[in-house]
Amino acid sequence: MQLRNTTFNLPDGLVRHAKAYASEHGTSVTAIIRELLKAVTGWKPADEEELDYLKAFSEGRIGKKRAIESLGLRDYAQLLLLPGEKNLPLPKTPDHILRVMSETIRNAAGE
Repeated sequence: MQLRNTTFNLPDGLVRHAKAYASEHGTSVTAIIRELLKAVTGWKPADEEELDYLKAFSEGRIGKKRAIESLGLRDYAQLLLLPGEKNLPLPKTPDHILRVMSETIRNAAGE
């Protein structure tokens, strides 16, 4: 799915309020607008395209932020439900993160 930058002309107060709301709810203004546009228009990504992003996320090839944005989701909670709905395993932790976690544990244990 190709993403396009779009400019909206909105009142400053609305933008500030939207950013605060998004921050409090662990999402972004972009994700809120995307969800509202999808709800109003009824648009959904093609199943094949959605499955490609879900597989990549499930296999640890893309991170949660990219998966959320690519799938047009509101937040991580929505993303975590999708693999189960498509009979995919939960996401694999990427190898580079596992290495950092292992090193942190070893250092904490004094090795």
